[in-house]
Amino acid sequence: MPDSQWALVTPDAISIRNWPDGSVVFNARESTTTMLSAIAGGVVTVLMKAPTGTRELSAGAGTDAQEMGALLSALADHGIVRRAG
Repeated sequence: MPDSQWALVTPDAISIRNWPDGSVVFNARESTTTMLSAIAGGVVTVLMKAPTGTRELSAGAGTDAQEMGALLSALADHGIVRRAG
């Protein structure tokens, strides 16, 4: 199975604030604020730097690929991330 690449939908408009128990993402283009888990906030922080594959995100977060896939799918449903390739 190929490793999906993921990116932020609007990387230039995203701001994030992380705490040990969660994160808040602000999208200036859409004027939306979203509360996220700490793991989801970590994923957004990584994706702010560059598109990244599911396996690399999973390894960095200490989750398995299936859990990370579900998280990325949920973030995509909220318009935060998209498949990059």
